[in-house]
This record gives sequence, structure tokens and C-alpha cells, in this order.
Amino acid sequence: MISKVVAIVVTYNRKELLIECLRALLEQSIELVEILVIDNNSTDGTEKFLEMDGILREKSINYIKLSSNIGGAGGFYEGLKRVKDKEYNWVWLMDDDTIPQKNALKELLDANEVINDNTEEKVSFLASSVYGENGEVMNVPEIDNRAAANGYLYWYKFLKNGIVSIKKATFVSILISGDAIKRVGLPCKEYFIWGDDSEYTERMVRYAGNAYMVGNSIVTHKRKNPRNLNILNEDNFVRLEMYHYMFRNQLINTIYYNGKCAGVRKILVDIRTIIRGMKKKSRLKIAKQIIYGDFQGIIQYKKFHKYITKEVKN
Repeated sequence: MISKVVAIVVTYNRKELLIECLRALLEQSIELVEILVIDNNSTDGTEKFLEMDGILREKSINYIKLSSNIGGAGGFYEGLKRVKDKEYNWVWLMDDDTIPQKNALKELLDANEVINDNTEEKVSFLASSVYGENGEVMNVPEIDNRAAANGYLYWYKFLKNGIVSIKKATFVSILISGDAIKRVGLPCKEYFIWGDDSEYTERMVRYAGNAYMVGNSIVTHKRKNPRNLNILNEDNFVRLEMYHYMFRNQLINTIYYNGKCAGVRKILVDIRTIIRGMKKKSRLKIAKQIIYGDFQGIIQYKKFHKYITKEVKN
């Protein structure tokens, strides 16, 4: 079966990397029916840069500039909202600093065929293997630790094919089934940044079907700092001021998918992080971000719970 695939790229002030990403998408061995670029109101001249390059003349590229920066979560929400009723089989999500290899999309679709040939299960999404510019592993998804019918862990099932069952992933490069989008709705745009992708992908696995990481689908994530997100190691002042979003969103996700007891354990871990951060020069900012984030997670939980529950189609 010929699969119709739409790509969504969310961008903000990374015009050179965006061009590289778009060219990699245009050069995929399987042609995309549309490449939707959601520009979060970039201030670095992204639109003019794309026009001068001539890439906007490509018929498959649809460039949308938003009137304000609504964060990565809002950008992917807007992109999915604009394509959810179009004729397609899959939607490929990625950041503007993601550079997929030529066969990255083909490998994802081939993996779906392998799974379909061996099981009757529905696939909600497939994730690429992500590496940094120097070969560092990055954006590693969480393994699905559910047990198969015989009691052994399920993730092992397609290992011989380089395919591993996962629980959740990031939006760096995931291929989402159109049926899954119709089943679970849209991401939480008010998450703004960090944690929206974890929530949305875990929602898909819970309500729309299993998900897998595909070893042979490879993308390079050209993020300046390839380290895992950790407030204790953050040296970027602007990013440090945004960590409350991460702690808020993580706490909401934990309570929603693992229960209140897990949420309490998460808060205790966050308190230990504050204590460990007392040796840092930015200890007051670290403490403020964690406390404020957890507080917001507690008082806003019902709002996000209501949104997620409403989005899922019974």
C-alpha cells in the first residue's frame, strides 16, 4: 500500500538549520505529500531567508507564520490541527534542528509493514533513532516494560528486526498514524515546552495502539547542547528560567498516567533535587523553578486532566 505522509516541522529562530531540515525532507527516498512548517513567530528573518533561498517555491512546502510564540507544544498543536482532517495515512513530526537520513521515512514505513505482517495489533506511532552531531545518543524513548502473554517483557518481540516496543518518545522524529490522531486528539498546547511530547505519545500508546523505535531510521539532532535536560547542569540562563514548565508538565503527566502516589514520589525526588542544587551558584533560581513548577502542576492538574480526557474519543 502506498502511504501518504505529511511532515510537520516547528521552528523558531533557527533558519539555517531549518533549511537543512527541509532539504533533507525534500530528498527523502519516499516523497512527502506535504511539508508543513509552523513558524513560532521567529524574529531572525526566517521567512525572508526562506524566500531568498527559493525553498518556499517547492510545491510540497506550506509555510505558516504564527502571530506569537506559543512554544513547541503550541506549534505542534497548530500543525496537527491543520492536517488532522486531510487525506493522509501518517504525520511525521520533528523539530527544526532534526536532519533525517535519506531513508529515515522509508525505514519507519518498512517497520510498520514488518509489524503488520507478524501481528494484528495497531501501531500508534514509530520513532526514529536519534543521534547528536558527534554520534551521541539523544532523545532516547522509554522502553515499554509491559509483559507479553507468556510473562516475558514485550519489547523484545521485534528486536531481530531492529524494532523495539516503547512507552513514549519525543517529537524529534516520530511518525504518527492518522487513525491514532483521530483517536486521541491533539497535544496539550498549554504545556508550552517540555513534556507535551511525552504526554501525547503516552496517550497514544494507552488509547490508540503500541509504539516502536526503529533502529534503522536515523536522524541527527543538531541541538547545541546534546546533554539530557537537567536543571542542575543547565548553564543557559534563558533556558533555566523556563524549567518550571518541565517540572509542572512532568508532575501532571506522572499523576495522570501513574496515579497520585507516583506524583507524591515525584515531588520528593524534586525536593532532593533542590537540596542537591544548594551547592550551585544559581541555587535560588533552581529552587524557584522547581517549587513553582510543582505548585502549578498541583493546582492546574484538573484543567489538564479534563483536556486530555476530552480529547480521547471513546
